[in-house]
Amino acid sequence: MRVFLKLSILLASYLLVAAGEDTRDEENSWQTGMACTTCACQQRSAHFDKESFCMFSYFPSRAYKMLWFSTPTNFVVYIRNIESNTHGNYYMTICDELKCQYLSSTEDQVFLFTATKKVIMYIDMSTSFEVQYYVGCDVLDQTDVVVGREAGSLFPQPGYCWIVIPRLYNKATTQHIAATNIFLSKITVPRNSQLSLSNVLTGELVMSLKSSTDLDLASLRRNENVITYQRNKHISSIYLLNVDTCPPEHCNDIAFKMDIQVLSVSDHQCFRNNQICEYGMSTQEHVDCDDVEASICSSFQYFESAIVTALEGETITQRLLSVDRVKKSSCKWHFRRKEKQYFCAKNKKGNYLKCRKFGKCQLYCLLQRVNEICKKSMQFF
Repeated sequence: MRVFLKLSILLASYLLVAAGEDTRDEENSWQTGMACTTCACQQRSAHFDKESFCMFSYFPSRAYKMLWFSTPTNFVVYIRNIESNTHGNYYMTICDELKCQYLSSTEDQVFLFTATKKVIMYIDMSTSFEVQYYVGCDVLDQTDVVVGREAGSLFPQPGYCWIVIPRLYNKATTQHIAATNIFLSKITVPRNSQLSLSNVLTGELVMSLKSSTDLDLASLRRNENVITYQRNKHISSIYLLNVDTCPPEHCNDIAFKMDIQVLSVSDHQCFRNNQICEYGMSTQEHVDCDDVEASICSSFQYFESAIVTALEGETITQRLLSVDRVKKSSCKWHFRRKEKQYFCAKNKKGNYLKCRKFGKCQLYCLLQRVNEICKKSMQFF
């Protein structure tokens, strides 16, 4: 009962906040930070194209650009939309303080440089491309990602940010994942501060936090386009958790815990099947729910029990004993940022689907429609 009441309060406050949010035009743009138009970029994150490079040779036509920071740290460089006329020859050389890498492939590329003060790019000016980069982030390219930041502690890197490359297997050349669930709990955001989560490959703003809260989460599918990483690996999911702004005297007061749940193709399928059967989260798919109820889906159980853990601090044993209670109180989190997709869906006659279709989340559907999520006259029953 205590969990249900707490979630009811959170739901009410969420609806009030969501109604007042303004959406940014650039939310789905791949670009983050400012445009760097000079030969040397000092920003923590920025974007640019070949037009801002500085010429050092006209015959042949060659130019350079430098990214730098005052102390050794990590650089993540995303190069995309490459069009080269070099006929398979190297069109770009990208170097840190120890070594250089030579690019001839026109596939989108992500590079990670660690413990360096600068990255220099040399290009053939007949090539066009776009670059987005991040400096000073802690990079987590591994399985079982958990980040616990306590108020008052120092940041591991100078950029106040974390780049996450979720994996099912360490040292694998591909990610092997279908989707990723990112849980942020015990979040402390001081006044005039902001914490955000975004998709590095698309630039999509997934989450923006301007105040403290017990829990927020995002369920993210992999990118359809696979990106080359470090020249010999491939990734389809990479995320940025970033402190966008904070007063200098309060930056160290930011606190949170981040847990990453990685789903394989089979994990994701059973997860979706359970969402469909428990919460009616489908407008088209048909699933045999008798078979679903007869099987065990560990990815679905983990998701639901993680919510209780975040809100109550229960142990693993207590979580597993509270499955029924969780099922009654997790509608908000299963439908998080997907309310309009489901609750505003229509049948063949053009009428909204009846809220009873969403099973245990029927009341949540009604509340969303009362709060005009569809922004038009609605059929409640």
